[in-house]
Amino acid sequence: MRAILVGLAVLLPAVAFAGAPQFGFQSWFGGFDKAELQVGFATYQANCARCHSLNLVSPGDLQSLGLTPAQVTALLAKGKPPALSKTKPDAGGAIAGDLSLYEAGHRRGAAAVFDLMTGYRPALPNMTMLPGHYYNIAYPGGQIAMAPALQPGSVMLADGKAASVPVMAHDVAAFLAWTADPTLDERKATGLRAIFFLLVLGVVGFVVMATRMTR
Repeated sequence: MRAILVGLAVLLPAVAFAGAPQFGFQSWFGGFDKAELQVGFATYQANCARCHSLNLVSPGDLQSLGLTPAQVTALLAKGKPPALSKTKPDAGGAIAGDLSLYEAGHRRGAAAVFDLMTGYRPALPNMTMLPGHYYNIAYPGGQIAMAPALQPGSVMLADGKAASVPVMAHDVAAFLAWTADPTLDERKATGLRAIFFLLVLGVVGFVVMATRMTR
């Protein structure tokens, strides 16, 4: 019985999140939602920045999310990420890596971050947990050294309500997608303009050719 439970714990990550949320920027014509990105940055700053850095993101980059210089300064003053070489004592000595390009190197991108952030569960009965590890159905093997990162009430939304864990997970996943590819919207806009130009050029060419053929 114990072997069956442990086996299920290993297999669950592959099937647990079939209904993962959608992200608008993943569609052909969609883009980043600045409101989501602002909540995502606030979530990172309140829950992740004490361990994970964003070395490739500058204050100027954050202003492109719609934040004012004063807001950026105030948010950054809440805490400075530690150096990459520092280890977190309660994570078994594991190094907390930089998150700037995390989603660029992950096949499932934002969905993987959302799944991980919302995948913490009580350990299965009779399951032997490694010291300092937590049960997470989205993590390979089901055991992860990182404690549940998103704390309820740590981020307030524009309407004055506290962001729920699923909302924080969704928006921090979107934010990390932006840090990994901040020019995505610009490239899509350039691509759409190019497609429109080629369509117009094609129509003009067709009309000219048809006119010549009727002479």
